[in-house]
Amino acid sequence: MSPLLLDVVLATIPVAALAAVTWRLVWPRWKLVAKLVLHPLLYAGLSLLIGHWSVVVAWLHQGVLGLGGHIWFARRHGFTWYAVEDPARYVALSKHTVRALGRSAAEQPPSRERPSGTATDRGRSRTE
Repeated sequence: MSPLLLDVVLATIPVAALAAVTWRLVWPRWKLVAKLVLHPLLYAGLSLLIGHWSVVVAWLHQGVLGLGGHIWFARRHGFTWYAVEDPARYVALSKHTVRALGRSAAEQPPSRERPSGTATDRGRSRTE
């Protein structure tokens, strides 16, 4: 087995294993297919650039961002992170969170900068 193929296989183990277990929690559905296709391609590119360190980077990426994000989200919404009791509710909350993130960035009015040193900057209103 070539070193490149070995790196890709080792780096892809977590994403493949978790996809097999958590496929029902992934929304939108195309995201699951995209992850299973793009992750090995990304890890092949990393392997060409940094060699066997690509496996370490891949596992950190999947562990810290993937699993860490899931644990944070599950705890925030009252799920047990290792056994989501209500997959439909989890997906609904995921959809709501993604939509809220998109709305908050798009609907925020442009920021108005106040001159520094004004009364409002010091915690008082201008009428005081």
